[in-house]
Amino acid sequence: MKIAVLSDLHANGDALDAVVRELGRRRPDRVYHLGDLVGYNAEPEKCVRWAMENTAGGVCGNHDAVACGRSSGMDFHEAARTAALWSRDHLTKESREYLAALPNRLDAGGCALLVHGSQGDPDRYIHSVEQAAEELASPPASGPDGPVFFGHTHVAGGFVRRAGGGIEHVPPGKFRLSKGDRALLNPGSVGQPRDRNPDASFLLFDAEAREVTWIRVPYDIDAARAKVIAAGLPSFFAHRLLDGM
Repeated sequence: MKIAVLSDLHANGDALDAVVRELGRRRPDRVYHLGDLVGYNAEPEKCVRWAMENTAGGVCGNHDAVACGRSSGMDFHEAARTAALWSRDHLTKESREYLAALPNRLDAGGCALLVHGSQGDPDRYIHSVEQAAEELASPPASGPDGPVFFGHTHVAGGFVRRAGGGIEHVPPGKFRLSKGDRALLNPGSVGQPRDRNPDASFLLFDAEAREVTWIRVPYDIDAARAKVIAAGLPSFFAHRLLDGM
């Protein structure tokens, strides 16, 4: 089975459109998401509706939690909370209910585990080898014998603990899991990349070959930026799309 994993769409409908076209060319068996469908950008209803109708499931991100009322967002910085609450006010009742029902972790068809931040904490950021080592030090969580796909950082790549115990950073590109490896892998962000590459990012996982491929897709950034400004959202989010930071 080949699955596509998308994360952190963040209400960027233009980036989503480009990724959907690429998915049509790649033809995965299933598509999953890692949360944060909303926040920052100007098309939350479009992104949530797409996930509802076109994915096999997903998990709840921290911005989703604010938009559906599961969290107050008081720990957000002011601009992020403003955008999350704006998303809340521009979602239908059905979309808010969809976000409210999303789990914190999900078995992706028996071949991988999906989380937003980490297995134990949806709000945890995993940026470094040291943080990954802490996450991988505990016994594997109950669930599928495959990688853990996580989002939240908006940075494509990840970490692997080899059967011998060593932990390595995995750069985005193409990567094959060996028997006994445990991996934390991040598809990057569709709607607001933060790895100095503004192109939308997602990954494909071939469960049989245990091979992961990261895909970058250019999209109409100027159109997305214009929608942020027209919506009256903080202009910071429009500027951020340009440099992938």
